Amino acid sequence: MIEYPIMGDVEKEIDSSVLEVVRRYLHYLVDQGILAHIGIIFGSRASGHPHEWSDIDLLVVSSAFDGTFSREAINCLWRVAARTDSRIEPIPCGERQWVEDATTPIIKIARGEGVQITPDDHFGG
Repeated sequence: MIEYPIMGDVEKEIDSSVLEVVRRYLHYLVDQGILAHIGIIFGSRASGHPHEWSDIDLLVVSSAFDGTFSREAINCLWRVAARTDSRIEPIPCGERQWVEDATTPIIKIARGEGVQITPDDHFGG
């Protein structure tokens, strides 16, 4: 099992409806064959400065994105996002990449300001 970097506990600063949407999204991905153990919300939602038109920037961390993966896998992320909540802007990230990558700017940003969300067994909707 991969150990993920620990980030600050700022989950309480993110609107509970956004947390619920992300958890639901992560569950729906499983139905499509993409098991994401964690999602990382970053950007304005994580920094506490969202406005009414803010999207939900989400790094989707899954072993499905370690190594080479198909364009269809990326399309799947966006299709499921559109069906779940059109504000979700998914970005694929491999589990090893999340732990080991020290150069990709978006991963550095997500590590620094992101809020780690794990899918719950119980979610609304």
